[in-house]
Amino acid sequence: MTVLILGGMDDAHACHMLEHLRFGGTDAELFDSRWFPSALQIAYAPSPERGSLRLPTGRVLTFEEITSVYWRCYNNVQPPELPDAEQAFIAGNDARGLFESVLIRLGARWVNTWRAYQLHQTKPVQLALVTALGVPIPATLLSNDPQAVRDFAVRHPRCIFKPVQGGAHTRRLTSAHLDVENLGNLALAPVTIQEEVPGTNVRVFVAGQRVLACEVRTEALDFRDDGDPVIVPHDLPTEVAEWCLRVARALDLVWTGIDLRLNPEGKYLFLEANPSPMFLGFESRSGLPLTASLAALLV
Repeated sequence: MTVLILGGMDDAHACHMLEHLRFGGTDAELFDSRWFPSALQIAYAPSPERGSLRLPTGRVLTFEEITSVYWRCYNNVQPPELPDAEQAFIAGNDARGLFESVLIRLGARWVNTWRAYQLHQTKPVQLALVTALGVPIPATLLSNDPQAVRDFAVRHPRCIFKPVQGGAHTRRLTSAHLDVENLGNLALAPVTIQEEVPGTNVRVFVAGQRVLACEVRTEALDFRDDGDPVIVPHDLPTEVAEWCLRVARALDLVWTGIDLRLNPEGKYLFLEANPSPMFLGFESRSGLPLTASLAALLV
């Protein structure tokens, strides 16, 4: 039986897990979406539902042979360029339609599922589901309405802003960001604004029923801006560990990195849950057994 890793050789985490699984005797293969449709072939029969993958090496795997999939990164399909724009559009949609059908319907254990990734791409829904569980989050607004942004900033004098879906680091909101010219950029894309919560960065990894936490000690507003943060294990209260498990279940995540903020009053607040967290740096600095915990889910 085979474990697939959705990702490419240009991703350190995908390569790390491929090597770790193979070293432990597990049959594992990379499954790079960019190979499709030129170098990867898919055969999918809806009724009765069955199918196969022919990898660029020539190896054929039936759907039944694939026991689990680690969704590290989906880089979209990569159809060859065509001179006719309409034909290129149709070809791209056809390739994506078949490939994503496999992502949705392949009957393996997914780490994580299509639904988990859709929720991550619609973070307002993710936050709404989390708050419905009774888990606290900072005051938050997602909007492209300049007046709504101004009103939020008045109610919360210390704010941060970041993208709705991701792709850029967190920054502190200043009065300059609220001038007419800057707020005019909201016509191009909405923004996430949150009250700034002072305190400690806590990253919680959930692997199945296992909860592993560490704190990131840094002076940077966004710890990703610190090239050498101090990361140490963190003793998470039982109650907070339990609501991290509830969050993971609600978001269909069997493997996740949950970012929390521990304020000076000792209260934990939820920031976000990532369905494919980077973990190698956290593991090397904290000593937490993250590779082994992820591998255990896959095998």
